Amino acid sequence: MKGMHKTPRWGMLACVLICSGCTSLVEKAGRFLEGPGFAEKTLGVYRAAAGMEIRYLQTKKPPGEKLVVSLKAYPGLHFWTSLPDPEGRVFLKELHFLGSSYTGWNQWTLELAGEARLMLQRNSALWQGQGPIEQVQISGGKIRRNHKRLSGEEALTALRNRYARIAALTEWMHTQEDLPDFTGPRDFEAYWKPLLMPELVPPKKRPGAWTTEAASWVRGEQVLWNGDYTEKLFPQALWVLRNSGALLRDWEEALSWIYMDYQWDRIVHSISQQYILTKIK
Repeated sequence: MKGMHKTPRWGMLACVLICSGCTSLVEKAGRFLEGPGFAEKTLGVYRAAAGMEIRYLQTKKPPGEKLVVSLKAYPGLHFWTSLPDPEGRVFLKELHFLGSSYTGWNQWTLELAGEARLMLQRNSALWQGQGPIEQVQISGGKIRRNHKRLSGEEALTALRNRYARIAALTEWMHTQEDLPDFTGPRDFEAYWKPLLMPELVPPKKRPGAWTTEAASWVRGEQVLWNGDYTEKLFPQALWVLRNSGALLRDWEEALSWIYMDYQWDRIVHSISQQYILTKIK
């Protein structure tokens, strides 16, 4: 994820070889995943006009209290933090993500290391982020693909492999020139899909570099990919991502994850701002 990638992820990838309309799906899937065993009591809700919300929760399993910080622009993404210490410091411990697709969902927990300041008062709160947020590793999660559900070590392995592939892809994306600003997964998909997978879009949307003249073809995920175009577009370490169909699988099953990863710098910037929040509950 750009901004947190201290070293290129392309080598890692070689080793491990949706939109506002989806928000309700994410919320429903989230309620299903949590279940009665993870019931939480809301002790307070603080909301800022700029789109940040902080929930003060009491949990049953495990027993305790926590804060959950979310940004309106990124539904399905929640930062879990400690309560403020005597100096007002809170520590970002985990990032929880739930992203749906037409065939299922990806749900994971990513360990974090970061810090912020928070003053909780009777009717308001003041939040101030404190800079970088370090991503550690995915520590757990679940996957649904059509009627198949993955959990435990099977899901953890699949999620970590996908994390590496997506990180490598978005890191490369950020090396391209004249990139537009994206307001959501829809315009992100509209811009990138014709470039990444021109075989799957109408001919008039294909980039000029894509041509069938003297092309070599590679089959992956029941699609014939133009191998010459792959070599023109990607660095060598990412050729297998497209030619094997892994890029297509990730795109279809985890577009909201790819978009979140691409926007990571913006997310960190947003959560690092100062917010004045009003207690609404």
